[in-house]
Amino acid sequence: MIAITPGSEPQPTAAAVPPAGPANTTNEEILASPEVLEKAKQHFKQGVAFAASGNCDGAVVEFEAAYHIIPRPNALYNIAQCEERLFRYDLAISFYERYLKEARADAEDRPAVEAALKTLGNLLGVLHLKSNVKAEVWIDDRLGGQAPGDVYVPAGGHSIEVRAEGFLPKRLEVRLVGHEEVTVAVTLEKAQTTVNLTETTGISPTLFWIGASASLISVSVGTVFALHVSSLNDQVKHTPPVSTEQTRLGTKMRSAELTADIFFGSAVVLAIGTTIVGFMTEWTERPHTKPTDDTTPKAAAELRLTPIAAPGYAGLSLHGAL
Repeated sequence: MIAITPGSEPQPTAAAVPPAGPANTTNEEILASPEVLEKAKQHFKQGVAFAASGNCDGAVVEFEAAYHIIPRPNALYNIAQCEERLFRYDLAISFYERYLKEARADAEDRPAVEAALKTLGNLLGVLHLKSNVKAEVWIDDRLGGQAPGDVYVPAGGHSIEVRAEGFLPKRLEVRLVGHEEVTVAVTLEKAQTTVNLTETTGISPTLFWIGASASLISVSVGTVFALHVSSLNDQVKHTPPVSTEQTRLGTKMRSAELTADIFFGSAVVLAIGTTIVGFMTEWTERPHTKPTDDTTPKAAAELRLTPIAAPGYAGLSLHGAL
């Protein structure tokens, strides 16, 4: 690992590789297995390689991975260096401060890190955020603090978004210089949830009773014609064969048979349809239906079936009104 040069102050130069910081031995490192130590070492080496090539975002990820395996202060120091090179001075300050808390009290580079903190502090503005609810403050799409409260923002132009669960986020653009303090009041509005409810009601019972009545009428009329066919059949039996009267009666009987078949067939179709309608009918009165004082007579549903029969022809005439 790269060692810190005693007394040197870390500078945010893009060409330099972040130094590793002092090699403080932690309890986790003492108790860790060789495999775990090797894994942390590989992440740390990869972070140094990324930083050397200018990929500071990748370096931060690798240093954080090494720190999560073995929490050594030198990983925090290197993360702070990378954040500084990425001009995220607020994050650099945060990691430098964490480094000072976790490093040895006699660490030789403490004065240099403290000096770096003062330098970076001059590059930050302070955003005094006031909000009507507790919320997260995101700076350029990264979490930067909480509101209401003070949020340290690197000098320059930034997009600030205040987010709270159950509220509409609010976005604003700010521009700060070092040491500048700006107070911003943000009022978040509650998110309105719109639920579209579609009420589905059943079919009116009137249609069912119309179908049931039509089925009954069809059966009744068909039965009448069936009895007429039986009567005509008896007359044919008592009529001399091969006579004009027998031919006439035979024609009437066939016409009556056809009419009876039509009515019975119609009754079957109507019965099936009425049964389906019965399942879809709303039989109970809706509880929220309000009584009405309207005494105007309502037109009743009306259905009239008129049989039509003639020599060589039979049919059904349906007349109805609702």
